[in-house]
Amino acid sequence: MPLIEKISGLYKAIDLVRKVAVVVLFAFIVISMGFQIVLRDQQWTNEILRYVNIWVIFLGAGLAVKHSEHLQMTFLCDKIFGEANRQAVQNIRLAIIIVFLAAIAIAGVMKTISSAPSSAQAFPISIGWFYLAIPVGCALMVMDYLLILLCGRHPFIDHSTAGEETAC
Repeated sequence: MPLIEKISGLYKAIDLVRKVAVVVLFAFIVISMGFQIVLRDQQWTNEILRYVNIWVIFLGAGLAVKHSEHLQMTFLCDKIFGEANRQAVQNIRLAIIIVFLAAIAIAGVMKTISSAPSSAQAFPISIGWFYLAIPVGCALMVMDYLLILLCGRHPFIDHSTAGEETAC
């Protein structure tokens, strides 16, 4: 049984949690902004919206990785390295991105641990919970980039609409 089939269930569960979290957190942001507009003097909404937005950004960035929706500029690489070397350049690019995301995740873990004793000003929640978005989001992006690197494209995306064969 190939590795992709073994991790398929786990990946799909993680992806579902990520999607639900983005929707719920975004809905929370919209509702909180509505309260801030209607009730005016809500000090806590400004602070909590900043922190929840971090989670939405990092989880949403992982979804963008999965669907290859991050900006890519291939024209210059194609001109310099040629169309024939596109896959090799792509693999090097992915490896560099994975290394940087792993470094950011490690730094995020250290920041989360160091900020755990601190709490937000407007409500008694540890700032560490909000900084946790950085290592979690980076780890999810690393997971998706690794799948793309190993399979050539993301194996859990339906590529049949583009006329491509399934990955791996």
